[in-house]
Amino acid sequence: MKPLLKRLRGWVLPAIALAMFAFAAVSVIEPAPKAAVPPLPPAHASRDGMVGAVGIVEPSSELIAVAPELPGVVRDVLVQAGAHVTKGAPLFRQDARAQRAARETAAADVKAAEAQVTAARAGLAAAEITAADQATRLKLYAAVQDQRAVSTDETDRQRFASQRAAVAVKQARAQVQVAEADLAAAKARLSQIETDLDRLTVTAPIAGRVWRVNVRPGEFAAAGPQAEPLLTIGSDERLHVRVEIAEEDIGRVHTGARAEGSFRGATTNKRIPLGFVRFEPEAQNKRTLAGGGERVDTRVIEALFWFDPKAYPAFAGQRMDVFIDSAPLQTSENK
Repeated sequence: MKPLLKRLRGWVLPAIALAMFAFAAVSVIEPAPKAAVPPLPPAHASRDGMVGAVGIVEPSSELIAVAPELPGVVRDVLVQAGAHVTKGAPLFRQDARAQRAARETAAADVKAAEAQVTAARAGLAAAEITAADQATRLKLYAAVQDQRAVSTDETDRQRFASQRAAVAVKQARAQVQVAEADLAAAKARLSQIETDLDRLTVTAPIAGRVWRVNVRPGEFAAAGPQAEPLLTIGSDERLHVRVEIAEEDIGRVHTGARAEGSFRGATTNKRIPLGFVRFEPEAQNKRTLAGGGERVDTRVIEALFWFDPKAYPAFAGQRMDVFIDSAPLQTSENK
């Protein structure tokens, strides 16, 4: 037993202590920091004297928030985000069971009204025949010269019969007009129901691209504007950049000015050529803020530029740094 204790004291315990010391040293020493990835350089103008601004990509038609004309539960969504559609193409359908049942009832009412018109016209024809017969009889009585052949009472009775027949014709003609009016009203109700039935299928207002779909089968779709559009569509043959130019710089930017832009986070220095479209005629508060500390009461003028999305793919709502050719600043030195 004593030799074993001597061996433990001699080399085992020092070895354990050395291992614990090495572990503590490794744990305390911090690893060398990794080299930080250099940040992307900020966008800058390729030429001197350009006006810098920030723009937002949007369809050339602007984003159209599609909404149903009638409230109802959505049954089928027929498109996906990114799909291209033609004008009038169905986008989604609402529950139409009540309208279909109403259409069947209205169609039956139209058939009943048509039968009433047919009956009224037949009654008018019969009344006209009777009136013509009575008028002929009255003429015959009036043509008799010998009063002994036809008494005055018989002539008067025939005159009254002829007048009653004429009144019956007027009544029959009025009944025809009432029946025809009922038929027109029944057809109008059927047409209204069919129109409402068509309105339950929401269609594309223009030919373009579906940018966002925010509706699912089974959800209730309210009519009118929504806080969150159910579906947005816009033309993507050209994309526009809505650029906010500070009002103090607007005097340096002229109609038809050339411009160039680059997307936020672009890894290349390749510039996108932009073509001038128009100025918006109304100044407004700045909406595209560069940071949380920027003042929101800054007044800006919006200018629209376009570019080809086939050559430069982009997303609607994407930010772009834009630099616009401008006239040089007028100072006391260069006046």
